[in-house]
Amino acid sequence: MAEQPNPRIEIISTGTEILQGLYPDTNAQWLSRQLAALGLTVAGHAAVGDSLEDLARLLDGVSRRCDLVIISGGLGPTVDDVNRYAIARTYGCELVEDDAAVQQIRDRFARRGLPFVESNRVQALVPRGARVLYNEWGTAPGFILEDCEGRATLIALPGPPRELQPMFDRWVRPWLLERYKPDTQLATLTLHTMDLPESQINAAIADLFHADPDVYVGLLAAGGKVDIRLTARGRDGMTIERKLGDFRRRIETRIGAESIYGCDDATLESVVADLLRTHNLHIAVAESCTGGMIASRLTNVAGASSFLLEGFVTYSNESKTARLGVDPDLIAQHGAVSRPVARAMAEGVLRVSGADLGLAVTGIAGPTGGTPEKPVGLVFVGLAWGNDSTVIERRFLGNRNENRAYSTNVALDLVRRYLLHRGGKSQDCQSG
Repeated sequence: MAEQPNPRIEIISTGTEILQGLYPDTNAQWLSRQLAALGLTVAGHAAVGDSLEDLARLLDGVSRRCDLVIISGGLGPTVDDVNRYAIARTYGCELVEDDAAVQQIRDRFARRGLPFVESNRVQALVPRGARVLYNEWGTAPGFILEDCEGRATLIALPGPPRELQPMFDRWVRPWLLERYKPDTQLATLTLHTMDLPESQINAAIADLFHADPDVYVGLLAAGGKVDIRLTARGRDGMTIERKLGDFRRRIETRIGAESIYGCDDATLESVVADLLRTHNLHIAVAESCTGGMIASRLTNVAGASSFLLEGFVTYSNESKTARLGVDPDLIAQHGAVSRPVARAMAEGVLRVSGADLGLAVTGIAGPTGGTPEKPVGLVFVGLAWGNDSTVIERRFLGNRNENRAYSTNVALDLVRRYLLHRGGKSQDCQSG
């Protein structure tokens, strides 16, 4: 039977490792995002260690003030997996063994060619009368406790995301829609931008922040990139998609479509890979300050061998000459971190690899090595193709690792922009 469309929901994540700061609480983040997409608002997050007493105490308070509590973790076979016992104590219910869950655990061990260990039977203990959520992605089942006098309905799920997420999709999502029948839906669209300051984007789209009460606009800057997050609310998916599409077109008009390199799960490397494949081109990379990070990012994409020929980490001046053929007099005259050397590196890796594109980066990542003329954070990125080439200069203000990450992003974005305008004239782009 459907209940109120706006229940009070809280999420509890269990695991001492979360409290110790060893692992982030990604389950609460992911669950909140899924619930928001269904039009259900989360009122609070809590994390607790693997202590039966602490969990029971927390659950006692949360279950009295909520309509629904979702708890993750603590359903495994080890001594510190105490969730089922804390739930049974708090809700005053008996734990019973579910025969189907036991058989599922046995079958999983058999498929892996492992002997069944009797201690794993404990994972099949569920509260009597609970709706069992069978786990096809692990061993421990989850469960739903409904119609609990004076306490919130409770959903218990395993902790590993590779189990929790598909179990939520299979069992919990449809149950939530049937139980609460939310009167609105939410959807998000994240536009990824590159090479535009957050302040510039803010000024360009400032009036859109309050243009529609059903569309929330937010900015998130990280790693030299800025994400524009659009969250739209509506009664049906068609209305929401229309609103998101309208806002996207308005934003593209304000900041330029080329500044948006992708949306949602797209990455710079996946976008570059798609463009290289579309043009049937191969790329080779020569890296100094980034030390292989560009090649690593490109090989994040499955099937990278279809567009990436090879990569060189030419960190020393000698390696730039020996591997790429950079003239040592050029390095002596201008320094390894310079526009001419970046161009020579790009042209060199193009020549020695036989690729269609040669990408190179040289810079001063820090924290040492800078001078007044060439400060820490100065980076040159070169791109060569055919008989032509271009070099861009950037000056970053981060720490060593940040500067290397920024450089990698800028290098990948240079390739993206070239491929969008393939065949254009050579130009040297100064830092903005």
